[in-house]
Amino acid sequence: MSELVRKNIRMSPEVAKWYEEKAKELGVSQTNLMVMALGEYIKQDKTIKMMSNLQEIIEKLEDAGTQK
Repeated sequence: MSELVRKNIRMSPEVAKWYEEKAKELGVSQTNLMVMALGEYIKQDKTIKMMSNLQEIIEKLEDAGTQK
């Protein structure tokens, strides 16, 4: 098992209320909800970067095709 680290955050009362209610609704701890949310954010961030790189590759291929 990998090493675990602890992080503390501050949030507005509105975010805290939503966060508490959502964790309760999903039946998970607030810590688990935060880990799930961050995991999803990481996946989305990686996907956006990958799509940006893909767009650059497509443009380079199109440029190479028009130079023939």
